[in-house]
Amino acid sequence: MRRRTFVAAALASIPAIAQAQTAAPPAAPAGTTTPVSAEPIDPATPLEFAFVAGLTDERMRPIFRRYLLDTSVVLALAEGAEPAPREVQVRDGFTAGAIFTTAARMDAVLGADAPRIILNGRAALERLRGKNAVINFRLVPMLTLDDEDVATYLATEGSASAGPTQ
Repeated sequence: MRRRTFVAAALASIPAIAQAQTAAPPAAPAGTTTPVSAEPIDPATPLEFAFVAGLTDERMRPIFRRYLLDTSVVLALAEGAEPAPREVQVRDGFTAGAIFTTAARMDAVLGADAPRIILNGRAALERLRGKNAVINFRLVPMLTLDDEDVATYLATEGSASAGPTQ
């Protein structure tokens, strides 16, 4: 996974976080994604536990990848009669299909009324084949996958179901 990044790991390690909690947050540089919170999410599922633990423990990363493929996730959908996966701008020149670990995470970022579909992670990535993906956009942790990373995840042994049509 050459370009896979735990973008939020750097945010979580900034020593000035305690001071920033009492002061107004600085404006994000142009072309970057501003997180909803600088604190890691409080894990609510085994997938989220593995995701958060993977920030500091490399041994949890393969577990996270397996859980991502096999458990339910929420794929954000674009508005329209035949909704396609919703793409968000992660940074300048990098758009990606938005996947969230739970509906509550998506609600926090995109709102409760945002169109979505709940399916397993493999099916969500299958719908993004040939595109980039971002998991937990604007949250800590957030993982970006380029199109090659998506293909690598999909090549992992397991179910090939593309999930429901709606």
